[in-house]
Amino acid sequence: MAIDIKRSYEITPRHADQGGGWNLVLLQDGEEAGRGVFPIPQEGPEVGMAWWNAITVQSRAHWLSVAASAVPAAARHAYLLAEAYDAAQDQGETWSS
Repeated sequence: MAIDIKRSYEITPRHADQGGGWNLVLLQDGEEAGRGVFPIPQEGPEVGMAWWNAITVQSRAHWLSVAASAVPAAARHAYLLAEAYDAAQDQGETWSS
């Protein structure tokens, strides 16, 4: 007889004072079985400007829209937040599949 184990995950935001990003909780049969932290990388403004200069006009418009701002640094922050979320989601999906 096979045992049916249910695996799932939850992603919640981390507080800005902890570095922002996301917390991942891995669940097995509704109980916590592990966790991960996906912070937003701390980087200097030169990294953000290099990113901004390297992306297309369409990508700039997209990330400014996501950030709801006209400031390139806010667009970079939105991008990094999305990247961290995607990494957490990828790990959660691997866990639950």
